[in-house]
Amino acid sequence: MSKMVTKNKAIIIGGSIAGKLAARVLSDFAEEVIIVEKDPKCEQRLPRTSVPQGFHGHALLKSGEEALEELFPGIVDELIADGAVPSDFASELSWYHHGSWKVQFKSGVSIIQQSRPFLEEHIQRRLELIPNISFQYETKVKGVVVKENRAIGVTLTTKNGNISDLFADIVVDASGAGSATPRWLKELGLGVPPKTEVKVDLFYSSRKYRSLSPKNGGSLLIYPNPPIQNLGGAIAKIENNEWMVTLLGYGVKHPPFNDEQFINYTKQLDDQGIYDTIKDADPVTPVSFYRFPSLSRYHYDNMKHFPDGLIVIGDAFSRINPVFAQGMSIAALEALALKKELSKWEGSPGKHLSKKIHRRFSRITDIPWLIALSEDFRFKTTSGKKPFGLPFLQWYVKKVVTACSLNTEVYGQFIKVLHLKAHPITLFSPKMMLKIFASVKKAIIYKNRN
Repeated sequence: MSKMVTKNKAIIIGGSIAGKLAARVLSDFAEEVIIVEKDPKCEQRLPRTSVPQGFHGHALLKSGEEALEELFPGIVDELIADGAVPSDFASELSWYHHGSWKVQFKSGVSIIQQSRPFLEEHIQRRLELIPNISFQYETKVKGVVVKENRAIGVTLTTKNGNISDLFADIVVDASGAGSATPRWLKELGLGVPPKTEVKVDLFYSSRKYRSLSPKNGGSLLIYPNPPIQNLGGAIAKIENNEWMVTLLGYGVKHPPFNDEQFINYTKQLDDQGIYDTIKDADPVTPVSFYRFPSLSRYHYDNMKHFPDGLIVIGDAFSRINPVFAQGMSIAALEALALKKELSKWEGSPGKHLSKKIHRRFSRITDIPWLIALSEDFRFKTTSGKKPFGLPFLQWYVKKVVTACSLNTEVYGQFIKVLHLKAHPITLFSPKMMLKIFASVKKAIIYKNRN
């Protein structure tokens, strides 16, 4: 064990991926870690009841994969051995983006592809090997117990209706987008956390297929081309020789719910690659539907009377558009930030621990939030607070995207930014800007000739 920060218990509200990763971190600092989960234990490789998005495509960015490996050494090899699909992000992904195809080359950025239930199952297995982590299923947290502006536990209710208090030194809210922490804080008279929300009106429809042969044999991503086109889709190979096909759209009144609608929808995309791949294929699952109304982030670090010892993580802290596959990776990076902050404390958690951790989480969120909004505000149906300098940022990103269709160095750096391995400012270096504008000029000449 690392430095002992809590003498007794740490409580995790919610067995989400963020909750599981937080539990792994706290197991090094607390004598006992209890994950309180409202759902029953999942005995099959299926999405948990409270995670309807689990039926849809999920990707783990390279930064998230590396964070996961740091928390669970050897888990990436385990995932691959059990069927996860390693894939080079540039050479094995055909990506149609803003009207052009990305150049394909060996980028060296290899990711692993699998379904979310498959990933959660492997994380769960690892947690069950840690002796000081336990699970309390079919139990809901009705509130957080606060004394002298410090969280000292939670109030629980079981499926039988029994109510009791469970005390701890640290309480982590990993309950996702439906987090009740804002309401609990208000009821305790501690105020309401500031919130930033951007409405996008996004939907997903997904299903699995077997033995598909998409373009170039690898993954296929057809991104919408706003403001002209608001529809898109993706195909990715996952475990069990299955392929996840996910369709998406912004501000769509009639999303696909059945077989016929699913196929017809693919005909409306800017490229017919997905349609050609699945038109004669046999699906192995029905169509699953999910709606994502808005991005949101709470600014808990700006609250004057936020209780120490209470930490909000994952989607309960910030929820970003899943199109960009950042959610699980952000949760993993937040878990490492939690570990780094806790390692500074001797004895019981110090004063302002929660504020300092939430500040770390905010810094982690800032870049993914900016990346998502710079694209989301290209759609007419998006509404909310726009980032500073958005028009210039969108103009420049369009140039970068065009350059990625010709220049492997530009695309390679763009990949690092998307995977949260490099700061976006690296795309503004003089050397990179010269390559970007030279490639854009070539692209324009080529287009005019054809």
